[in-house]
Amino acid sequence: MLRGFERALAVTRVTGAALAAAALGVIVIAYSYEVVCRYFFGAPTWWSAELVSYLLCIMTFSMMPFVTATRGHVAVTILLDALPARWGDIATRAIAALGAAACAAVAYFAFDETSRQFVRGIQMMAAHPIPKWWISIWIVIGFTLSALEFLRLAIVADATSDDVNHEGDS
Repeated sequence: MLRGFERALAVTRVTGAALAAAALGVIVIAYSYEVVCRYFFGAPTWWSAELVSYLLCIMTFSMMPFVTATRGHVAVTILLDALPARWGDIATRAIAALGAAACAAVAYFAFDETSRQFVRGIQMMAAHPIPKWWISIWIVIGFTLSALEFLRLAIVADATSDDVNHEGDS
């Protein structure tokens, strides 16, 4: 069952990273198009700034589980490095469990707010408004999947960033 859990996380992690990469590509294209239209043709677009701001949120939170799984986030490990290996492993797992709890709590509150936005039909304040929950749901997704990644790091004995980086190689 644990292998199935890890495989499901791997699929969501790789999918999120691919989505983030695609969003970054669209951001580059949209900004380039805006610059050309604005400065060469004197006709700025009305949509590019909004699109980029939405995609930045989607990109950040869809990439978040991958960064969590690979331990790509900023970490101060001086105390962990000073501990004996056994105690360092215990402390690392405890920190991962705390990270899972923190991410789960944020996901819960984000879900509550996203649900409120959905129920009330709240729109983004923009030139071309869209439902706010279309963007907010990515916060829920990112924190939920990161909570699960932290949980994996806390319970799987051999969970290393190398395993995550080479999962598709076998």
